[in-house]
Amino acid sequence: MKIIQANKFYALKGGAERYMLELSAWLESQGHQVVPFAMQHPDNRETPFSDQFVSFVQTEKVRKNWQGLRTVGRMGYSLEARRKMATMIAHEHPDLAHLHNIYTQISPSILDTLRDQHVPVVMTVHDHHLISPQYNIWASGCGEDYRDVGIVKGALARYHKGSVLASFVQTAVYKVHRWLRIYERNVDLFICPSSYMKRQLIAGGFPKEKIRVNHYGIDPNLVQSRYDHDGYFLFVGRLSEEKGVETIIRVAKLMPDVLFKIVGRGPDMEHLHRLANNAKNIEFVGFRMGEELVELYQGARAVLLPSRVHENFPLAVLEAMASGKPVIASDVGGVPEIIEDRVNGLLVSPADLNGWVEAIMRLAYDEDFRVSLAHSARSTIEQRFSLDDHYRRLMAIYEEATPAHIT
Repeated sequence: MKIIQANKFYALKGGAERYMLELSAWLESQGHQVVPFAMQHPDNRETPFSDQFVSFVQTEKVRKNWQGLRTVGRMGYSLEARRKMATMIAHEHPDLAHLHNIYTQISPSILDTLRDQHVPVVMTVHDHHLISPQYNIWASGCGEDYRDVGIVKGALARYHKGSVLASFVQTAVYKVHRWLRIYERNVDLFICPSSYMKRQLIAGGFPKEKIRVNHYGIDPNLVQSRYDHDGYFLFVGRLSEEKGVETIIRVAKLMPDVLFKIVGRGPDMEHLHRLANNAKNIEFVGFRMGEELVELYQGARAVLLPSRVHENFPLAVLEAMASGKPVIASDVGGVPEIIEDRVNGLLVSPADLNGWVEAIMRLAYDEDFRVSLAHSARSTIEQRFSLDDHYRRLMAIYEEATPAHIT
């Protein structure tokens, strides 16, 4: 098959990009041809298709100038993206388009082109943006839910980039897309990494007959498990409010004899450093990847996921469990589909500080219990979340979406 893989970035920016890039490599290894479609960006990987990518727009900061107007136009409906997608289809004659995160930098305008050119479309739902103007939905007691917010109230809430203007535009564009039902009408099959996300889409009015669940997977043969440890609890992720790193720091201050390592960077980095106040049992490791990150997983006593939002299906949990590490995680979103409480990890309410202290203390001082969870965590990956099974299910979805079984 010749498959378009469309995503806002063609670079390793986050979980959606990582998944798209790894999927593309696997498809090519199986003899399929992948045609990427993204926004032009200096961090993008090299590809002969880059000339057909949509032009760059600034999205990191709120700008009240012509660049800001370009970004607003791109968010709503991009004629350039639609035109360039039409050109790509004319040149490449794809059998299928697989969409990922196309919001803002590309816009759903390409869906009209794909429909007009009779190209089947599947879309992996990596976050909540199809059912909420926010990309995340806060867990109970952690933040406001803006799914049904009005445009004015959304603007005044400053939930997007801390800006009235940005929040107004984000809410208004979301409302227009929902009113047009542009995704519901033009995507043939939605792929949800979790049953949780499927339920959210159905509750949001998406047709359940178009939704398929395909849990992410990981290749356990590429990850060496280690059941002993170097004594620390580990967090890996973005240092931002929704990830709940503040919970780890508050717990660490109550447990001065236990070491915590925090891996990552993000907008809350300075705030978190101030909150830690040079506590000797908290180490900010910075951004790590590759072998350095593998070694940090290997040395951990357990991995922490204190998210304050409903996670879809976090790959970091699979990585930790494949390494033979139990995960203490917030009981949110799709996380309970991976972690079975007291079997292969522990689940805690994200707002329950005492619950976090008790869970971490249990794994810090009950080594037999920790090792039992560790072995079960690895077995869970081997038995339920194989990468080969994930790709097999994905290919079945591809075939279902195409008018004929094209190989």
